[in-house]
Amino acid sequence: MFGGNPARAQEMGDGASLWIQEVFYTLQGEGPFAGDPAVFVRTAGCNIRCYWCDTDFESSTWRPALADLIAAIETHRPAHCDLIVLTGGEPFRQNIAPLVQQLLARGLRVQIETNGTLSIPLPVDDRLTIVCSPKTKQLHDAIVPRITAYKYVLAAGEVDPDDGLPMASTQKAGQRTRLFRPPSNTRVFVMPRDDGDAVANRAHQATAAGIAMRHGYRLCLQLHKLLDLP
Repeated sequence: MFGGNPARAQEMGDGASLWIQEVFYTLQGEGPFAGDPAVFVRTAGCNIRCYWCDTDFESSTWRPALADLIAAIETHRPAHCDLIVLTGGEPFRQNIAPLVQQLLARGLRVQIETNGTLSIPLPVDDRLTIVCSPKTKQLHDAIVPRITAYKYVLAAGEVDPDDGLPMASTQKAGQRTRLFRPPSNTRVFVMPRDDGDAVANRAHQATAAGIAMRHGYRLCLQLHKLLDLP
């Protein structure tokens, strides 16, 4: 996408159907459930444009009814897998509440990956985990109390010397921006940026490892990329 996607507004329908990019089975590569088998549901469309984004969430024309989406999830889900990851795009751009409710009713764990700028009412359930990767200075006030953990991508020379978190804009290359900082006592995961360059990547890895040790964050290495998984 590389910032070429339209910034789409939130579409709060009844959730009886959703615009979905793809459904696939893999390992969760990062965050609190890293290494767990998971079915990913990639929702289509995003409300912001990150200039470095390389994920396709705009090419699908599939708008399944909720029953058909659940059936697709079950087709991909082995019996031993109880983790469903809703990602994007931006999942909160659509009304995913009915989907979340049905997944929880089936006894499944649900993880939502969000940029944190949008919110919808969701059930309170120990099996629902919201992981935020901030891309902006501010988050939606209603979503912050629901966030379980934060993830940040770190690059050498682009972090705050005080807290080790990013100081580079996700929207404009080369611009300094202090992204949203997590509240105290919230889990923080940091991962090195992958530039596709071995020398640069080693510097990013050293930066992320040092910051994790210095500030008590948890380092993760995007296992899906290392293993060449979806």
